[in-house]
Amino acid sequence: MFLSFLRNLACMPSNYADYDPLGTIEPSAWPVASITWTLSPIMRLPPELVHLIISCVDSTMLATCSLVCTLWMPHARARMFRRLSISVSNAHRFGRLFEPLSCVSFGSHVREIELDGSIICDFWTTQVLPKFIVDFPHLNTLTLFGAVPPPLPSAFQVITHLEINYSALAPRITCTISPVAGFVSMFPRLEVLKLTQENGAYPDFGGLSEPIHPPPPHLRRVDLDNAVFLPWITSATHKPPISAIRLDISRSESIKALESLRCLSTSLQSLELIISDLDVGASFLKPNRLDPTTQLRTLRIQADYSQAAHILLKLFSYIDTSCLAEVSLYFAIPYLDSPDPSLLPWSDLDAALAALPSLRRLTVVQVLVSPQGWRSRINQRMLLPDAAHRMPLCHRGFGVGKSSGAADLDSRPPSRAAGSRRWLSDLHAF
Repeated sequence: MFLSFLRNLACMPSNYADYDPLGTIEPSAWPVASITWTLSPIMRLPPELVHLIISCVDSTMLATCSLVCTLWMPHARARMFRRLSISVSNAHRFGRLFEPLSCVSFGSHVREIELDGSIICDFWTTQVLPKFIVDFPHLNTLTLFGAVPPPLPSAFQVITHLEINYSALAPRITCTISPVAGFVSMFPRLEVLKLTQENGAYPDFGGLSEPIHPPPPHLRRVDLDNAVFLPWITSATHKPPISAIRLDISRSESIKALESLRCLSTSLQSLELIISDLDVGASFLKPNRLDPTTQLRTLRIQADYSQAAHILLKLFSYIDTSCLAEVSLYFAIPYLDSPDPSLLPWSDLDAALAALPSLRRLTVVQVLVSPQGWRSRINQRMLLPDAAHRMPLCHRGFGVGKSSGAADLDSRPPSRAAGSRRWLSDLHAF
């Protein structure tokens, strides 16, 4: 009765047929009070907007809304079980959910599975988890934290997005590319590959010293925190149709690996370079690393405040800019520093950008980074002072300094993964 009372306060009564903000749920059979409302009809929200709104709501609030109002139930469940986080501490409890299988009702909502480093090489991952994959018909993403696991069963071949995070590895350890390449090649449908090295970890991967497995044939997007993997992708006999690349160039070895970009000149459309070292940035400015016939549509550069503009101008001279439609320039500024903006080549930058015939979107911002060395994913973006004033030609047409555009509804949701410690803490608090 108490829940029914709360529902009457939070939701419209059933006789108000025009009120359905989520727009997809049938009227509930719960008894409601006979209350006369004088509100005007409210338009139903599109599913994309509902998805965007609840992406900012934590697990506690989603669970609360589901108990108070049944209209929230399917949307909250889809959000809460979109990602599953599995570790040694919760693997046994997770497996018991499937006994019997008829008790599992969230399988259709699962899109991503996260495996903690503590369980990646465990018997449970290779022998128990594959039995449940069939209950996740929409599963397409696998995220691994720590070491590369042993070969996985064929049940995982449905994966199209793979992320390996080396945050659990000790920094400066010696590794080889072969185990990683062999593991990645096990996914024939893979389209997106993300190899990250966060939290200061930076394993030392060797070069291509021995024959290794070819990359997946349908790979189209690559996100690498170590460019040494790039030659492995481009050296394949049948090169995958790579259209978008993001590279973190923080060591001198990465500069040489950039020469592999010449092999992708016909398919590459989007390029993002993160240059987090002054010496590496100076080396990047010397030779031409790209094929002059490369026709990019999107170019993003993040580098030190003193080098970012020069690197962007240098890239303009390397490639065919006739199709370049989006340019993003991020000036990396250490905390507590106050560089002089008048020393930057504003006039040259303004003229070069204004001369791009296909440019439709321009972003110029500053990124605050740690003075002790910074990782590209841990930063704070803000408007660059006086950028619009110093670039009058671009400011007239593109609004220099606007750092946010349309919301990316297909991006990875920021909500906590189901089964993770924070997710469970939310539910316990509830």
